Amino acid sequence: MFPSAIEDFLLKTYGYWTKVEELNGVNEGKGTSCFRLFFGEKSFIVKKAKEKREYDVYNAISPFFKNKKVSIPLVYYTYRDETDHWFVIEDIPHLFPKDRWKGDTEQLKVLFNLHFNTWNKTLSIDKPFDFRWSKGLTKRALSLFPSTLEVAIEQLRLKSEAIFLPFCYISGDPNPTNWGIRNNGELVLFDWERIGYATPAIDLAITIPSLGTLDKSLEFNIASTYISFWKGVSIEFPYSIQELTEQIVIAKMWSALDFLVNNADTLEEDLLKLHITRLNEKFKVEYPGII
Repeated sequence: MFPSAIEDFLLKTYGYWTKVEELNGVNEGKGTSCFRLFFGEKSFIVKKAKEKREYDVYNAISPFFKNKKVSIPLVYYTYRDETDHWFVIEDIPHLFPKDRWKGDTEQLKVLFNLHFNTWNKTLSIDKPFDFRWSKGLTKRALSLFPSTLEVAIEQLRLKSEAIFLPFCYISGDPNPTNWGIRNNGELVLFDWERIGYATPAIDLAITIPSLGTLDKSLEFNIASTYISFWKGVSIEFPYSIQELTEQIVIAKMWSALDFLVNNADTLEEDLLKLHITRLNEKFKVEYPGII
């Protein structure tokens, strides 16, 4: 199941594992797998990735993150061979509760710490994730949505150019299920497969469940809280609260559209229809004079 180096480390350090759970939410089609191993009352996460990015976070960047108060799982062992990258990390015991899924202050502070401390800086990350409006996205989107959305989708594409500017490193996928809580109450962010350069708006948008609020109240509150952390630091944040609010809306719509077209073939039909309906409604709210 695991490379001999991983098995040797686990056996020598913790003994034989008593139970293995294969975890959901990983992209097995891209060579990613994730397991929870139990050693009596203790448990650990063992993950395999094809891309080197997340391995680099745990193998080389974790001390920097800890120093900058970006809480990620503790790293116990890393290993790479010619094709795969493996790491044994802390199993965060508690889920991020749903009553904290809408603009949690501690969550936004962790993201601020990440963004501020990597602003215009380079980390030792192999091939950072490329955030962009990918080639063919518009064409694939129009195969799922009514032709009446063509102009609106093009408008979204043009507006989205601003959110891909390489200001800082972003997590790339800080959705609510990628956070956990230690027994001491500390909030931890895991799953770093999409770490790369972009603007904070993408991270902030992805923290929001579903497609956000129609009146943008949640987006505004998130932008306001987030920008408050920039006051008094050595870097001036380049956007106002209102500008960041609009960028969060754009980033949310782009990420939802990108996810939808790239997973349309594997989503269950009812779920696919639901996502299409909700995103269609969002377009109508955001572009009422076009559609």
